[in-house]
Amino acid sequence: MAAGLTYRQLLREVRSLAREIGRDTDGHRQLAKALEDEARDTGRIAEQISALKVDSATVAETREVGRIMQGISTAAIAYAAAATEAGQHARTADQQAVTDHDGIQQAVDSSPVEMADRGWYTQE
Repeated sequence: MAAGLTYRQLLREVRSLAREIGRDTDGHRQLAKALEDEARDTGRIAEQISALKVDSATVAETREVGRIMQGISTAAIAYAAAATEAGQHARTADQQAVTDHDGIQQAVDSSPVEMADRGWYTQE
């Protein structure tokens, strides 16, 4: 943890991270779906050009491109799943911070006694 990180700063940073991951995850999922669709289309194109008696080297290359694109799509889907999991961990960290520290923050906020200067606590 960073020195001098306050409870409120921790919550703000963790919540910001969770929002950012969620936003990015949606983009990853959309890209993975688009890649999957393109890979499927490329496979269909390979079959169509094969039926049109296009030379076998071109058909083979088109099929290979489709397989490569499917591999990229699979990796993108796995990445999106990992990003979803990271977002869940960030939300869990937020909940844990509230569980661990919110009572302390509430006590400090409601205390009628003024807190000493920060320097005093570091000296003790």
